Amino acid sequence: MPAISLSAAGILLALVAWDLTAAGRGRSLRRCTLLLFAQLLVAALVGAVLLGASGSGAAAQFFAGWATSLAATVDLLAVLLSVAAGMETVAVVVVVGVLARGALAFADAPLVGVVSVVFGAAVLWAAWRAFRGEGHPPRPLAPRLAMAAVVLAALVLALLSAAATREVTGSAPLVLVAGVLALVGFRHLFGLLRGLLARVPDASVGLAVVLVFIGVKSVLAGLSGGGPAHGARVVLLTLGMVGAVAALGAITAARRAAR
Repeated sequence: MPAISLSAAGILLALVAWDLTAAGRGRSLRRCTLLLFAQLLVAALVGAVLLGASGSGAAAQFFAGWATSLAATVDLLAVLLSVAAGMETVAVVVVVGVLARGALAFADAPLVGVVSVVFGAAVLWAAWRAFRGEGHPPRPLAPRLAMAAVVLAALVLALLSAAATREVTGSAPLVLVAGVLALVGFRHLFGLLRGLLARVPDASVGLAVVLVFIGVKSVLAGLSGGGPAHGARVVLLTLGMVGAVAALGAITAARRAAR
């Protein structure tokens, strides 16, 4: 399993590096789709290799760990959108996220419950800020404050993700692969979502709804003594909420344009 994980981690790091360089040359839907498809393909290959080498149990643990890390990545996307981070800032966040998830895969996560509560409270504050946006996209924070906020969010979510993924998989190499895999295509996807957010009426309200869900989830999990439960259901619910908000925004925009 370590050899499989190291090989997969090398491929994933190459994909992340390609994402960081490709995002600077444009944010086409085609390129973003290719990156996300590459993430799915690598996940399927790793799962298939684990299935053949270690049985269905190891493969199931990997996919559960990947879902856990992916949910934390979706949370990070929402936080970055809420502070209107720039593409250069997001590139730093991706690098920090990869390094933090890699390091924390092999280390115990301290004070997970406390960190989860504090993070959830901060996200709820960001939701309130988005609600006060009166339907407009979030106002950018000061550059230094935005950089500090998003880097801190990347570190916190790396901590919570690693702790939750370790509980699911019980394997440091699988935590590493799942954590890095969930960041493939991140910067490109952020660029597309930011462009969509700028064109959708009442975007801040929809974003605030997603942030409230993330904040409440983190606070409740922290009060129970652990980090957010980033299982497959949570991933689907979070993605479903984001999709519903985007769909409602597009419908509202179409109706306003038709008047």
